[in-house]
Amino acid sequence: MKVLVVDTVHGGKVLVKNYCKRGDDVTAVDVYHVTPRDIIADIRHLGARTLDAVPAEHFDLVVMPCHCPDEFLAPCTYDRRIYSSEAVKEFLNDRRFRIEITGVKGKTSTCYVLAHLLDAAGKRVFLHTSRGLGPYARGRHTLTEIMSITPVSLLELPKGDYDVMICEVSLGGSGKADIAGITNLLENYGIARKTRTAEEAKSYILTDKINVVPESEISIWSKYGKPLRGYGTRVKAVGKPVFGQSLKVSVDYRGTHEIELKGTYLALQYLDAMSMALEICDIMDIPAEAVLNGLSSFPGVPGRGAISEENGIRYLRDRNPGISHLSIERTLSCLQAMDALQDAVLIIDPVSKKVCDKMDKDLIGAVAAKHNVPLIITAGNGTEPEVPAGKKTVIRMIKEGYQ
Repeated sequence: MKVLVVDTVHGGKVLVKNYCKRGDDVTAVDVYHVTPRDIIADIRHLGARTLDAVPAEHFDLVVMPCHCPDEFLAPCTYDRRIYSSEAVKEFLNDRRFRIEITGVKGKTSTCYVLAHLLDAAGKRVFLHTSRGLGPYARGRHTLTEIMSITPVSLLELPKGDYDVMICEVSLGGSGKADIAGITNLLENYGIARKTRTAEEAKSYILTDKINVVPESEISIWSKYGKPLRGYGTRVKAVGKPVFGQSLKVSVDYRGTHEIELKGTYLALQYLDAMSMALEICDIMDIPAEAVLNGLSSFPGVPGRGAISEENGIRYLRDRNPGISHLSIERTLSCLQAMDALQDAVLIIDPVSKKVCDKMDKDLIGAVAAKHNVPLIITAGNGTEPEVPAGKKTVIRMIKEGYQ
């Protein structure tokens, strides 16, 4: 079969390897012209032809990420076109119990909460997120490798005897997970030069087994004909939250319980992620004692919403590839609920490592202005700016990660 793999930078090498192994005649195209030369050399070594543009030829099969616009294919003709997620579904034969999580916001937080709860229940857990991959054991994630969270990454999961594989996926998924989760569709943004939407891409994660989605979005995802289970507000704050102090919450999990979450991270921002993780735990029949102990001991995602006080100044630090006007609105709203925005400053560093999402500075500026918080956007070179005089709270955000 003559196969065209479009886009060599988002998992193209892995797809090439699988098609070449199958004996296909493969052409791979670096349509974005940003693929490192060593990866192009590896693709050639696998036996594929590499090009910088789609050729005016006929192909039996075209494989491309859902975020690639169809205009890239204009010079060629083909019998069949599929997205990378569909190719992953065809090749994936990993029989280990797997949970795949996608969504617009909250993917990494949900994966970490879930990993911590399942670890607390005695499960052997593997965790792959935008922070990296490796085992999650005894309350700690040991990063052994940094790898993209594109759907194609599911074909490269390392071997190991795990009870559960928890995988964050950017756009789409395999459609073959034992449990698939969509955190939310807070913004159905355009992709492929606005010829498709995030909803279309993320729908490829839906499995024939069980899918957990927000109660408020059941009508959105039901049209895809897959079994759905809604999640809502299993975890709610009790009383007024205070910056830097433990957060008292009510937990609806096989009864109603009241516990406290640690004050070293912005726990108020994690309540949706916790509610979704609890829904998945219920499906997996995880005992309430393990869930409650896990929530109480959860330390937050490293570097995400970390809280500290230094020299009389309160800091909230967040290193996250998903920093946008939506996430900033959520953070500032949580801090507003704590009365922690008086004399605050928001400092954003746009430095990135293989991050596809771009920040909209105008939208971010509007959010900061709405909350009456001065905004500083750094040069993006990693230099730590000075805190303006008189500021008592510093909200420090760095757009960094691997997608």
